Amino acid sequence: MRFLRDALITVIVLVVVIAIIGYSRIRGGGFAADAQPGALERSIATRLVRLSIPADADRQQNPLAADPNAWRSAFEHYQDHCATCHGRDGRGKTDMGQNMYPKVPDLTEPRVQNLSDGAVFYIIQNGVRWTGMPAWKGEHSPEETWRLVSLLRKMPSLTPQEIESLNPPAEPEAKNPAHHEHPHEHPSSPRTPR
Repeated sequence: MRFLRDALITVIVLVVVIAIIGYSRIRGGGFAADAQPGALERSIATRLVRLSIPADADRQQNPLAADPNAWRSAFEHYQDHCATCHGRDGRGKTDMGQNMYPKVPDLTEPRVQNLSDGAVFYIIQNGVRWTGMPAWKGEHSPEETWRLVSLLRKMPSLTPQEIESLNPPAEPEAKNPAHHEHPHEHPSSPRTPR
């Protein structure tokens, strides 16, 4: 009986300590999007993503894997839909990608490249909750998604010259007149009456 009581007290104390730590982290800016997640948070999030992928989806193989050029036809689509966050080269070094929480993953890193083709397909199609990764199955056909999987596999070896030859860089925002068609209001600037 004493063991059960001590075990219960230990569990209650642990829950209270975790709650206090969690509360203090949140009060100290724990939900800020510009913070890097800690190792424990990254580990838990990675495991949750892996657990969210059904086993049958994880086992799927890319039907275009034997085509060494399948990735080429996905490049323009990637630049239009994905590069805003993931970067033209897949490394996630964009204003959008670096200002998300969690940060956009570098698609060339082993932790992404080691995912199965089926897992990558599933993530592109269904998105990832509590991140900036949207579900694209309403926008991408399965074949388009498999081509994106092929492109993701090619990314670690893509050279800047290949990237430039496939799709020249977009014009800078300053030269884009559409960007300046609407006024921007900032919270710190005084509003003028209309």
